[in-house]
Amino acid sequence: MNKCTYYRTKIIMDYSIINKYFAGEASETEVQEVFQWINSDLENRKEFIQYKKVWALTTKLNQNPDKIWNEISSKLTKLKKQLNINHYWIMAAGFLLVFGLGTMMHYIFPQESQEQFSYLAGTRIEVPLGQMSNVILPDGTTVQLNSGTKLVYSGKFNSGERMVSLEGEAFFDVTKDQSHPFVIKTNTLDIKVYGTSFNIQAYPEDKKINTTLVEGSLGIFGKNGSELIRLVPGENATYNEENRKLLVGEVNLDLYTSWKDGLITFRNEKLKDIARKIERWYNVEIIIENDRVGEEIYLGTILKNKPIDQILEIFAMTSSLKYRIVSRADQPTLIYWE
Repeated sequence: MNKCTYYRTKIIMDYSIINKYFAGEASETEVQEVFQWINSDLENRKEFIQYKKVWALTTKLNQNPDKIWNEISSKLTKLKKQLNINHYWIMAAGFLLVFGLGTMMHYIFPQESQEQFSYLAGTRIEVPLGQMSNVILPDGTTVQLNSGTKLVYSGKFNSGERMVSLEGEAFFDVTKDQSHPFVIKTNTLDIKVYGTSFNIQAYPEDKKINTTLVEGSLGIFGKNGSELIRLVPGENATYNEENRKLLVGEVNLDLYTSWKDGLITFRNEKLKDIARKIERWYNVEIIIENDRVGEEIYLGTILKNKPIDQILEIFAMTSSLKYRIVSRADQPTLIYWE
């Protein structure tokens, strides 16, 4: 039998793209390129964190972070050859070099406050209808964004104020940091996280905030700053903006989190509510011509990555729904539910 050997190809990163990512100027393709590079190797993730420190220190001073990072990397390489020390000491030396750079800048520009070295304000990530996206925040928190979702974090995020604003649906796996709680702001409620993984759905048009805790602990706060409830794993909290009621109970986690794996399960949902979700997932427009169909309760599971016509056929076979598809140039496909 022939023995097959596999070699992992190291991805070379263009640091000018990382600069654009930090500045919020990277295209969707470039953002994905950065994520791919970070996730391809643990050393890349560590290098990314180091480079982030260099970028933050040089942004306000109009210095070239690429040049400074190359100089630091060159010094580290020479140091490793001269002293024959291991990787962890090299990492420590890198942090000392960056720290030294920051100290030098402090003395040269004493009138500038520490806040100047934060990220640029208002980094905004938007996921188009019909798509999903994965994001790594500066603190290492990973976020999976569902279709039609907007995520914004402030310029002070990198200095310890871990606060984001969310419109849409996202699954968070938050990096633990007891000194700096992670806060998610929505139009109606705020979520304070204490190192956890959870799902939150907050589409403005739905008039509901839905939060499901998978692991850890999180608190739900009103806009007046008072904590309404502290969730434990396996619990779901749904807040209705119209009647201002908050319902909390134990749930099947898969019903609220399986979307990130491409599997959607419906339990006693009205077809008119499902229609809104399909519009986001597939970037289509659905017109329900028969009110009775819209009120019909549906129970079932679908694969989100299937074409829209296959999804509609499943609904047609398992409910009284009938449909017509009308293609339109330069506009979302129009679908009539009869």
